[in-house]
Amino acid sequence: MSVTPKSESQLPRVNLHPEQGKPWPAPIQPPAQSPPPPAPRRKSSAPLVIFIALLALAGLGAYVVHRALHRSEALQEAATETRGLPVVKVVAVKKSAMEQSLTLPGTTLADQQTSLYARINGYLKTYAFDLGDAVKKGQLVAEIDSPEIDQQLRQARAQLGVAQSGQLQAQANQELAKVAADRWAGLVKEKAVSQQEADEKRLALVAREADVEAAKAAIKAQEANVKRLEELSSFKQIVAPFDGVITARNVEIGTLVSEGSGTGARELFRMVQVQSLRLHVPVPETFVPSIKQGMETALAFGAYPGKTFSGQVSRLSGAIDPASRTLLVELKVPNADGHLMPGMYAQVTFKLHREAQPLLMPSNALLIRPEGTLVAFVGKDQVVHYRKVQVGRDFGTSIEVNAGLEEGDTVMSNPGTVIREGQKVEPQQEKGTP
Repeated sequence: MSVTPKSESQLPRVNLHPEQGKPWPAPIQPPAQSPPPPAPRRKSSAPLVIFIALLALAGLGAYVVHRALHRSEALQEAATETRGLPVVKVVAVKKSAMEQSLTLPGTTLADQQTSLYARINGYLKTYAFDLGDAVKKGQLVAEIDSPEIDQQLRQARAQLGVAQSGQLQAQANQELAKVAADRWAGLVKEKAVSQQEADEKRLALVAREADVEAAKAAIKAQEANVKRLEELSSFKQIVAPFDGVITARNVEIGTLVSEGSGTGARELFRMVQVQSLRLHVPVPETFVPSIKQGMETALAFGAYPGKTFSGQVSRLSGAIDPASRTLLVELKVPNADGHLMPGMYAQVTFKLHREAQPLLMPSNALLIRPEGTLVAFVGKDQVVHYRKVQVGRDFGTSIEVNAGLEEGDTVMSNPGTVIREGQKVEPQQEKGTP
C-alpha cells in the first residue's frame, strides 16, 4: 500500500521566530460566543399531503371511468360491426284528421269592370272625373265636341222640313185632282164630256194620292235620319254605366278621339266597381270533390298582415283546365269599406271536411319507378319489402294513401337504391313523427 506524500501546500504552516527559530506564541483567541438560538419549528405539512393524495385519487377515478366508457363504446361498435345492419329512418302511417285545411293562391277581380270609348269622332271637350274618383251611375264623366255631327244634324232637320213641305204640296194637288175627277164624273152622266176625259181625271186623282203617300214616306225617312243623328249626338256625353271608381284616364282636353273600340281606338277611361269583389282560385283536381258552392273561406292579404277577411264560393267553372289540371273557383268577397282592391294577391284557406279519414304518410317516402309508385315497408321482423301503393291528394309534406298500406305500418323516409328487397335493417324512428 503506497502512501502519497502531501504537497507543501497541504502541510500545516508554523510561524517561527525570526531570531530564536522558535515558533511564535499562539495567538490570543477571542472569547467564546454564546450559541445561536434554536431555529423555529416548521408547521406540519399533513394537510398538503392529504390534498395531493385526494387529487391523485380523483385523477385515478376519472381515468378508470374513461377507460370503462371507452371499453363500452368499443363493445357496442364491435357488436354493430358483428351484426352489420344498416340504420334507416322510418315513419308510421297514420290517419288524417276529419278537418283539413287547404291554402291556395288567388287573385281579386272587380265585380264589374269596363273601358269607356268614344262613339263619335271629335275632340275631348271636358272631363268631370279623374283617376281615383268615385262616380255614380248616370253621372257625366266627359264630353266630346263633334262639329261634323252637329252639321249633319242641322242638314237632316232641314231636309225633314223640305219633305214636310212636299207633303203639303202633294196633299193640295190631291184635293185639286179630286175636285176635277168628281166634276168630270157628273158631266159624263149628262153626256157633256166623253168617258175618256172622265177616266183621265179619275186616274190623275189616283196619281196625286200616290204623291201624298210618297211625301209621307219621305218625311218618315227624314225623321229617322234626324233621330239617328240626335242619338249619335248624345254620345258626345260619356256617362258612368254603374257606380264605381275611375282607375284610368288616357286622354287630355283637346285630344282627337275616334269612334269604336277596336285595336286602333283609344281607351278614354276605365272604371271598376269595388263594393264587392270576385276572387279566382285554381283548385287542383284532387281537391275538387270537396269544394262546394256556398262554402265559407278565410282570406289573407299581404297588405293587411294579421287580418283575416271572409269569402264565399259563388261559382265553379265546371271544367278542368287540361294544361294545369285545376278547376277555376270564383269567390264573392264583400268590400263595403273599400280596403281591398282589384288585382291584389290573396291566400285562400278552405276548410275541407272528410267523412272517411284517409291514411297519411310523408311525401318523401314515395319511390317512382318504372313498375309504379312504391314505398319501402319495414315489418316487425326489420326486413324491407317494396310495396306498390295508390296515392291521393298531395298536401306538400304529406300525401294520402288510398291502397297498399294500413294504419300503423312503418315505411322508410327518403329511401334510396342502397337498401335491397328483403334486406334486414335497424329501424330508427324519425324525429318529429309519432
